[in-house]
Amino acid sequence: MVGKMKFLDKKIMIPIVIVILFTFYASYISVQSPIVALSVIEDEGHLVVDEILDNGWAYHQEISSGDILLKVNGLDPFENRQVMGEHLIRNAKSLVFLDADGNRKEFEVSYESEIQQLFSHVIFPFAYMLLTVYVAIYIYRKQKTDASAFILIQFLLCIALAYGSAAASSRGDVLARLVNALTFAGCLLLYIRFLNVFLKRFNFTFIKQKNLWKLYSLLLIILIEYAVTLIVPNQKLSMIELGIFTFLLIFIIVLLIKNYSKNKDKPGNQAIKMLGFIFIIALSPFTLLYAIPTILLQHYLMNAEIAVMFLLLIPISFIYLQLAERLFDIDYMIGRLKYYTLLAFPFSLILSVIFGLSFDNDFSNIQLGFIFIMLFVGSIIFLYAKEWIDYKNRKYMFSSRGDLQTNLYTFFHKTRGENKVQDVINRILKELEDTLMVKKAIFLEMMQIESTKKWTIGKATSEIFIDPNEIKKILWEYQDNGSITYFSRGFGIVVGSEVGVKQIILCDEKKNGTNLNIEEKIWIEMMAYFSSVVVENMKLIEGLVDQISKLKVQETSQHPIWLSKLLFAISEKERANLSNDLHDSILQEQLQLLRETDSISEMASDTLIIDKLGELKEQILDNVHLIRETCMELRPPLLSERGLLESLHQLIRQTKLRCNFLLYVSLENKIHMNKEYELIFYRVFQELLNNAMKHSNATEVHLSLSSINELFVLQYEDNGVGFDINSEGYSFTSMGLLGIKERIRSIGGNMDIVSKIGQGVKVTIEVKGEEEQND
Repeated sequence: MVGKMKFLDKKIMIPIVIVILFTFYASYISVQSPIVALSVIEDEGHLVVDEILDNGWAYHQEISSGDILLKVNGLDPFENRQVMGEHLIRNAKSLVFLDADGNRKEFEVSYESEIQQLFSHVIFPFAYMLLTVYVAIYIYRKQKTDASAFILIQFLLCIALAYGSAAASSRGDVLARLVNALTFAGCLLLYIRFLNVFLKRFNFTFIKQKNLWKLYSLLLIILIEYAVTLIVPNQKLSMIELGIFTFLLIFIIVLLIKNYSKNKDKPGNQAIKMLGFIFIIALSPFTLLYAIPTILLQHYLMNAEIAVMFLLLIPISFIYLQLAERLFDIDYMIGRLKYYTLLAFPFSLILSVIFGLSFDNDFSNIQLGFIFIMLFVGSIIFLYAKEWIDYKNRKYMFSSRGDLQTNLYTFFHKTRGENKVQDVINRILKELEDTLMVKKAIFLEMMQIESTKKWTIGKATSEIFIDPNEIKKILWEYQDNGSITYFSRGFGIVVGSEVGVKQIILCDEKKNGTNLNIEEKIWIEMMAYFSSVVVENMKLIEGLVDQISKLKVQETSQHPIWLSKLLFAISEKERANLSNDLHDSILQEQLQLLRETDSISEMASDTLIIDKLGELKEQILDNVHLIRETCMELRPPLLSERGLLESLHQLIRQTKLRCNFLLYVSLENKIHMNKEYELIFYRVFQELLNNAMKHSNATEVHLSLSSINELFVLQYEDNGVGFDINSEGYSFTSMGLLGIKERIRSIGGNMDIVSKIGQGVKVTIEVKGEEEQND
């Protein structure tokens, strides 16, 4: 960690050093002695033990209410400022009491019986500070230019400071008391500021700046309260701090809900959910089980030392978010929380009532409330853990034949090669027989008679082994896909529905004679749903293939024009998608690598490393240039913005930079086409020039585009190697020309190709103007 801190700026290093030094100071104060937690009252000139709090050292000693306090650290307790000011013993090294029987009891205060307090007051806060510092450094190194990241670091360090100062503050240390008072509420104010800056990237206004400054005035109230307690010690004044903390927490939750509702359909709402979820889960135990009960009931339900341990979720969550570089599925988490809450609440309530009735007056209402909360929270955590364990052991939990869900995936993987409906049905039947271990499975269609609305048996793939009358009695119109109907022998599964028709799979009884278990029923429902989709799609595909076969042009082997247009439209869409993907993912990654390379070069001092980084930078720049060219070829940006001629001029300029032949181009300036024609002619130009560079071996290439007598005429000619049109290899060696010909045919044009080996290639394309063609 020290090595990492050398590269930090002062604005982040100074707060980190302050937090580390103060945590050392607070730990030193806390390790001197545990919290005694003993209150006293004056009675007939003596200080008498009044209450022994359950979170301190005295609770585990043989000290009773009514014992007279004789000495504190070997001195008269009336001379002790802390005891007389607050009537509370926070810490001490030795204590002497006189019990009701007149026996003198002397105690040395140490951590020997308070290992848990040593852990919660010293070790855990120190470990939390180290973890927070690590997270702060990590976030800064990753997002040093992000303003919200710096505020987030301040928020995390403020929490570490508040937590680290709490133990020393509870022992009465003046400096720790001040730091704890300010950071306790200050961390929430920093969180509000962080949300305000962070959510601006999504154009959200979390809180107005003037309202944020008003909230900072709460720190002034805390300072006044602190000054008053120094003059007139009064524990009740500390409730002001708890009240302000609770107010700010509720205020943040209200703002999160308001902003989420207001921006529900906008990008960034997932970020609001995620940040709110982490915040509420981390701070709810302290607020609900310590702060609010202390304010309202003067007694907490959960010890503050235990409640604040949930704060560990905040740095851990941000570590996960930085490492994963993505949001976890907060909708899924919240949905699961609702479901598990519904299950856990009645269970916890019933058990708490049973506890109360069974032990009669042994438990107070507060203790029963604590038991309910512990059962409720524990049940939810158990259900989350069970879900994870179930997922990890899903292959072995239920089925002796392994994971049925995996079997389902394997089945559909095998089915993907089938292209006939009957073959798919046969595979489904075979899978049912093998997986469910049934004796036999057949496919059956039930037909509804329109006049009587009764059902009759249609075609079946095999002999029916169930009584037909039993099958006909079922009201199949009310059976949905996946529903299971039991018969005296076996069962039926609905796998498809049409008007007046139901597709059924009849299964004989299982070979071992058992009924279907829950896992098998779920598997059947999934299988029925997917099977219905597969069979329906296969029928549509078969029908489409039949229609295409019938629509083929009789004189030639060519497909109809509408199909060619459809295929080219799909091709262009995929080209556009691929261009966007390349631009938004690979290109951006290359640019990020370029920036990181520059950043490393600035820090490097070795000349050899700098030279290597320079070479790497040149390679990355070449990649960036190549990706941008590819994106432009896939989706020419100028075509939609400036039209065909400007796009062709750019294409020609790029080609001249790469080709090894002389390129002569003639483009008529007054050519007007619709968008479809422009795209096709651009692709034709592109393909002709690519073919010339790859295959022609020409020294000269001539290209022209003109408008003659309401015809668009494109002419191409080169003096390259040419090819034999009538040879058997023509259809394979000139797929580019065939693709051009198909594109031109899709808009009703003609293409003529003249070529011989050694005599180059001449291509003439004629397309009627779109208005004349429409006529």
